Formats: sequence, structure tokens, C-alpha cells
Amino acid sequence: MFFELTARNIATLIIDGSTIFLLGGILVETRIFQKRNLAEDRLFKLLVRLNLLLCIADITTYLSDQKQFAGARFFNMVGINAYYFIITTLVMVWLHYCLVRFEGVDESHEKKIRPFFLPGVITLVLLIVNIFTGIVFYVDDSNAYHHGFLFIPMFLVLVYFAVLSLVITGRYRRGVEKEALVPIWIFFLPILFGVIVSFGFGGINLICAGCAMAILFTHLGSAAELDYYGKGGEPS
Repeated sequence: MFFELTARNIATLIIDGSTIFLLGGILVETRIFQKRNLAEDRLFKLLVRLNLLLCIADITTYLSDQKQFAGARFFNMVGINAYYFIITTLVMVWLHYCLVRFEGVDESHEKKIRPFFLPGVITLVLLIVNIFTGIVFYVDDSNAYHHGFLFIPMFLVLVYFAVLSLVITGRYRRGVEKEALVPIWIFFLPILFGVIVSFGFGGINLICAGCAMAILFTHLGSAAELDYYGKGGEPS
């Protein structure tokens, strides 16, 4: 059966649908009111778009996983691979956002930060190879999803980007207003909550919603910072 109307199904679609609505609102708001064209603003908008794509991949996977309609296994494979590809790209963009926001952008900066992204690039290559090998994850003949032997290393790469972003922003805790750092420091808290709930209550994925809340907190913190300086505030 393509879709069963259960409480869990309804909850999942409401959560993902609400997340898409929230992200769409953030994207529209930044287009209307944000007049700057800084690198950090462009990276932030990219984060929002990636989170939107993550929601679409999640819904695709949810509607096709373990289903038996024509093409279900294909959609499941595409959805899962896209999901991991997007979330890996998202954490890489987040690290770049942190670096650009606190260190600025110039040619020497770009060369300096490239090695930081190597684990992520390798992960993206492995996800492409996974389409033919199943080394990160695979979908069996009954259309059920399973972890491959490289799933844990891929997960650790995501953790690496999370920790590195915290370390980098921590270097600037004395030279930057606390209000600018708090959204960065708490970025991964709603994502961590989503991961815990998703693994603890199988079938309900809150990772996309967690990412969206993290992006919302960052957006609100950035808006408050701009408002503060716009009114003549000075860093302490």
C-alpha cells in the first residue's frame, strides 16, 4: 500500500510540512528585509535551501521505505542517498559560515580552510560510490533500509564538523559580543534533540525540524545583532 493513514504518518507529515513552511518563511523574510550581500548572508541562505531539500528527501524516503508499489525501492534509494548527501553538505556549509562570519573572506583565508573540508569531500565521494556498492547503507530486496560498514565513519564526519565549528567560534569568545556567539554555540542542540528522539522513537524523524530550529535561532541572533549595531551599539 502506498500510504496508510496512521497517527505516526500524520505526525511525520505535519512535522516535515511545518518545517518546510518555517524555512520558506525565513527565506522570504531574508529576501525582503536583508539588503546586505555579504558572504555570510549568502551562506546562510544556502543553509536554508539545503534544509528545505533535506525535508523533501526525508518525505520521499518516508513515503517509499518498505513500501511495495512500483518504483518504491528506487525512490527509497534516491531519497536516502540524497538525504545523507544533503546533510553532509549542510554541515560543511555551516562550518564555512562560521569561518566566514568570524574570520572574514580573502584568498589566503580560502586556501587556509580547504583542508578542514577534506573529510566531508571524501564522504560525498563515498556516497556517490555507495549507489553501486552499498558501503554506507543499502536497501534490501524487501525495500528495507540497512546501515553499511562505513555508516559509523560517515556519522563521525558529521560530528567532526559540529565539534570543529564550536572550537573555531570558541576562539573568538573574548573578542565578539556574547549575543553573536550564543546562536552559534546552541546551533547543534535542537539537532541533537532531533537525533535522540528519532533514534529513540523509530519512525518519527525530527532531524530536519531540529536543523530548521537551529537555523531559526541563528537567524534571530543575527537579526538581533544587526539591530543592536544599527542603533549605534558597540562591541564591549
